[in-house]
This record gives sequence, C-alpha cells and structure tokens, in this order.
Amino acid sequence: MKITDIKNQRHRKNRFSIYIDGKYRFSLDYDTLVRANLHVDDEVDDAQLETLELKDEYARARDYLYSLLSYRDRSEHEVKRRLFEKGFSPGVVREVIDNFKRNGIIDDRRFARVWLDSVLQHRPIGRMRAEHELRAKRVDEGIINEVCDERLSLEEEAEQARLACEKRMAVLKDYPPEVKRQRIWRYMKNRGFRFDIIQEIMKESLSDSIE
Repeated sequence: MKITDIKNQRHRKNRFSIYIDGKYRFSLDYDTLVRANLHVDDEVDDAQLETLELKDEYARARDYLYSLLSYRDRSEHEVKRRLFEKGFSPGVVREVIDNFKRNGIIDDRRFARVWLDSVLQHRPIGRMRAEHELRAKRVDEGIINEVCDERLSLEEEAEQARLACEKRMAVLKDYPPEVKRQRIWRYMKNRGFRFDIIQEIMKESLSDSIE
C-alpha cells in the first residue's frame, strides 16, 4: 500500500487527511504526522496504519481530557465515562487515564478534597451526606474516609450543623414551634448530619429536646 496524498483539512488546520492508494483512510494531527515522518509515495502496511490510528486516537483523547479538566477537577470515574461517551476505545481510555494519573493530573484524593471544600463553602452538609455523594462519584472508600476525617471532624460537622440549623430557623421563623422543630429536624437529617449532633445542636438552638 502507498500513501498517495496528505491534505490539510479545510476546517481543522491542525489535522491532515491521509489517502492510501487513492482513497481516504484516516486523519492525523500535525504532531503525530511529523513524528511518524510520513510522506506521499511512502509504502505502508496494515500494522503501521493501525499503530498510527491508535497514536492519533490517544492524542485526541489526551487533548479532549486537557480541555475537559481545564474547566474543573474531575474524578477518575467521571473522566472515564466521558471518554467512553466520546467513543474512545477501552485500550486508549486506559492508557490516557494511567498517564494522567502518573503525572498527577487525575487525582481522586485531590478531587475529593476540592469537591468537599467547595460544597462546605456553599451549603452545610454532614459526613453521611458527604460520604454518600463521593461514593456516587465512585471515589475509593479509603480516600472518602481520609478526606472526611480531614475536612469533617466531629467539631467541624457540629459547626456545619449549627450553620444549617441557623439558616433553617431564619426561614421558618414564623412557624409554630412544633412545626419548626419537625422541619428543622427533617432538613438536618436530609443534609446527612449524625443523630447525636442534630440533637445537640437543636437543644442549643431551640432550648428543647427531640424525642
């Protein structure tokens, strides 16, 4: 087989169409083309072409991930899902993710810390809720425990519960006391706070106990 033409694509200046024996075969980005040292009239075989296609697929997956991660940090599971949705092959997905992990670009421990810090800045939550949401993002259980130990100690969770209770009390200030207690209790339970912390904070805030 012979390369009969290499054409710069009209709408994607960084990509080049490769023609084999007069027919379009695939496209390569500029860097892959240069590294492969391809020229018109070069003889190629199927193994060479498959290798080039895989290298180009890896380059496209890599560039897509750089673009994706430029907006915000993401978990390994989310990155993997997005790559598969884009149609990249399992081997390429595994290779690019392994490379990004080795270079610290994908790091679930960092992701979990950044995610939890961001959540705690905007909405108070308890440890059970944080653990549940991180599990939904397929973060490893050991990392979840480590990050929650760092960011949501008993003291920090109690402070988060206090903030949640104060915010809810402001919303419910005109409600009857019993309705207020029930709704605050339900709200804080849904936010994932521990039973003993909810009880302690509500005793402080409402001067009453919850049976």
